[in-house]
Amino acid sequence: MQDIILTKKQQEAVDYEGDQLLIRGIAGSGKTTVLLKQAHKIITKHPDQSIALITYNQTLARYAAELASLLKSDRLKVKTFHSWAYGALSRNGRVPRVLSGKQLTKLILTCRQELKMNSTHRFFRETRFEEFLQDEIKWIKGMGILTRESYMRVERNGRGTKVKVDRSDRDKIFDLFELYQNKLKQEMLCDYDDYALLLKQQGVPQSQKFDNILIDEAQDLQQVQLQLLKNCAGKRIIIAADKGQKIYKTSFSWREIGINITGGRTKILTDSQRSTEQIMRLAASLQQHDPLCKNKDDEFVPPEMPSRQGPKAEIIQCLGYMEEEVFVTNTIAHLRKVYPKWSIGLLSRQMAPFNRYERVLNDKGVDCVQVKKEGASVLNAGVKLMSFHSAKGLEFDAVFIIRVSENSVPFLDKGHDEPDEEELAVERRLLYVSMTRAKSILYMAYYGKPSRFIDEMDSSLYNHAKV
Repeated sequence: MQDIILTKKQQEAVDYEGDQLLIRGIAGSGKTTVLLKQAHKIITKHPDQSIALITYNQTLARYAAELASLLKSDRLKVKTFHSWAYGALSRNGRVPRVLSGKQLTKLILTCRQELKMNSTHRFFRETRFEEFLQDEIKWIKGMGILTRESYMRVERNGRGTKVKVDRSDRDKIFDLFELYQNKLKQEMLCDYDDYALLLKQQGVPQSQKFDNILIDEAQDLQQVQLQLLKNCAGKRIIIAADKGQKIYKTSFSWREIGINITGGRTKILTDSQRSTEQIMRLAASLQQHDPLCKNKDDEFVPPEMPSRQGPKAEIIQCLGYMEEEVFVTNTIAHLRKVYPKWSIGLLSRQMAPFNRYERVLNDKGVDCVQVKKEGASVLNAGVKLMSFHSAKGLEFDAVFIIRVSENSVPFLDKGHDEPDEEELAVERRLLYVSMTRAKSILYMAYYGKPSRFIDEMDSSLYNHAKV
């Protein structure tokens, strides 16, 4: 960490001494680096102060922990929000058992069936609303809403327009929410979105609070989670975020969180320190279709193009999945021989292809690891297989994105109406995030009908080939 030379804007963020700081920055602008430099400064200047770095997903937390180890200090605690919250709940007493995703879906279905017995409402009778209702319950919890009255008057920002919801609909949704919560309580169960609500009700034990809390990729945390963390920071809270990389259906304003971003408390990083100009220009041509960009959202940070040069991205049209697999694995094997010290990310919207890719790469003598499954290092050289979501916040010398086909990217609920703008925006950002993990080389491969997002990219900014 000592060897990293900061830009002027990064240094300004590191030097900031106030009690609240928001760092807004594009992909690859060094937000995590600034947080770790701030951590090093705090560790050095304030030996008596506690400090934690909180992020959303386990892969990014592991990556940040590996970087943090370079600080040569055990004082910086790196955690996901949920691992921190679990520790806090454990000290308060018994933690309810967490439902799996399938169990959660099944329980909500059971609740809908019970309500259907005394109601003809479409939300309970029509299966096409299953995913919407599950998402709505998640959103209610994420906003910290505990009463019907609060839900009836809240603005449902970020919830899309595909399902129209009026006041009577809200009443039925909250019936479902209450029944679901009661069943969880009866069985001593909870879901992951309950962690923050439980701590909001119980209080956070003093042992789980910190003098300094740093939050990375804050745009993907829920409002209630951020409020909780803000209230647990005794002296200072520093937040890094990029709304242009928001890949979960969260919605909040910094004012609602209790963060004052005025008067020099916001530092904006516009320069990519990671990717080449060629990669960033292509990614930016996709991002131009994001409503945040089109509508000139106040939180959107337009990128400045880097000066570092490299080859254009390659978009490969394959005859079928076997041809895609052969091309990708052969190219990866070649790169590993030519650049043995490189890290290579193999990314997919879903995890399904990875067991097979892992076997094929191993057969070619290429060591690889499914990062999420095996908990491997993400800093060292080699091939890392992971989903778009897990790649958030990471970087690789070369990136291969597979199955960029219309039936995979965007990944949408099949058999339902055309997605609304918010759904597509999240899927577009996922691809943007994946593209901007690449430092030097970017490949995207597909078979069948290409993703609609390829059509949105400027075709003069990539090479196209068929295999």
